[in-house]
Amino acid sequence: MRLASRGWLTLAVVGIGVAIGPLDTAVNIAFPAITAAFTLRLAAIQWVIICYVLTYASLLLGCGGLGDLIGHRRVFLSGLWWSALSLLLCSMAPTFGWFLLFRGLQGVGTALVLSCAPALVTLAFAEEERPRVLGLYNMLTALAFALGPLLGGWLVARWGWPAVYTFRVPLAVLSVVLVPLLVPRLPAGADPRRFDLLGATLLALGIAGMLLAFNRGYALGWRALPTLALAATAAASLGIFVRHAARHEAPVLSIHPFRERAFAVTNLAHMLAHGAHFTVFLLVPYYLLNLRRFSAPAGGLLLAMAPLGMVLASPLGGWLLAVQTARRLSLLGLTLLVGGLLAVSQWHARTSAVAVALSLGLQGFGLGLFQVASMDFVMGSLPRSQQGVAGSLSMFTRTLGVVSCATFGSLFFELLQARYAARWGSKLAFLPAFQGVFWGATAAAAAAGLLFWWGFARHRVRRHA
Repeated sequence: MRLASRGWLTLAVVGIGVAIGPLDTAVNIAFPAITAAFTLRLAAIQWVIICYVLTYASLLLGCGGLGDLIGHRRVFLSGLWWSALSLLLCSMAPTFGWFLLFRGLQGVGTALVLSCAPALVTLAFAEEERPRVLGLYNMLTALAFALGPLLGGWLVARWGWPAVYTFRVPLAVLSVVLVPLLVPRLPAGADPRRFDLLGATLLALGIAGMLLAFNRGYALGWRALPTLALAATAAASLGIFVRHAARHEAPVLSIHPFRERAFAVTNLAHMLAHGAHFTVFLLVPYYLLNLRRFSAPAGGLLLAMAPLGMVLASPLGGWLLAVQTARRLSLLGLTLLVGGLLAVSQWHARTSAVAVALSLGLQGFGLGLFQVASMDFVMGSLPRSQQGVAGSLSMFTRTLGVVSCATFGSLFFELLQARYAARWGSKLAFLPAFQGVFWGATAAAAAAGLLFWWGFARHRVRRHA
């Protein structure tokens, strides 16, 4: 069945607007310039990430529920306007404090945009077209993710660090103009209930507290008072939310689907797979630039093989779902992810550039297949009236995996590096520590596969119209 022309336009326009989120990878290249501009210590740059990720991760599910209630297009447009303004403010920040505030505001806009984008594109097509549409949508986001570092380096060299923010403003404005013209206005939720503000607040507090506790535990120690306070706040907020959601007539996130083993395991496997994959972006740049002495353009090109693999796999995964079950495609994707990460764990000081590129491309290709299949299953498990929450849930579990990897992966690497440095010296400690972390990432991806296999044993697929 051919995709309707109006649906194609919706996918293209939403893809333009949603690109402002994954293109934030351009900011990573600007870190040295930002630290120099504000006269910062290197450790302070972590707050540029924390302010942004904490904000959008904690608001994603609430924004998705809001879109289901008042209309996904309205929330998406609000996010585009908000993003355009916050990106301009980031580029003009007079001090680092103001810059962090504006980064937090940018996170609000990203949450509004990303939470409703999957629902906008899938609801523009018939139900049976969803796998193929999700494959194309994931291809567009992966392409933006890959282009970010490449564009960022050029922009910083030509116009300075503010350019990694201002270059996305025209994309947001263009999408604002095109969305009302080309994206159909779908009816808002038929249920006239009021937005579950208490549930959304509790969920945001719980998620933000949990992610910040991970970060502070790594920086201050897991028994430090701030870490314990944040963890307690997160646990209390999430506990109260679960009780609230069980009693509320229409909570911002229903806990009932999580009682089904396959649904819960799919989301957990999604988190583990993305956490394992993020190890590439955490450590491979140091391998390429510091150990192998590749130039920055050559290193960036090799690193781009990982998202390029996702770009290639996403549309293929959408096509394969028409002839294969989500379970089989997910297991295939996770197997390829394990194989790619295992290959990375075998790198040494003379591994060829071709082998490096193939390893990174293989694990990216595997993740691309799994992401399309798991996202299709999650969105198909919830009614079409809750597609905003369904799309946000996939994005949230991915973010949680990335943050967990950034925290525990860094800690594991430092522990291994200190251990090997005591034996062989600091110069020889990097490679075995690098290999050890990727053995761990391989194990995490394998655990995701085993969980997924166990979760779907005896599972009967049930679809919501």
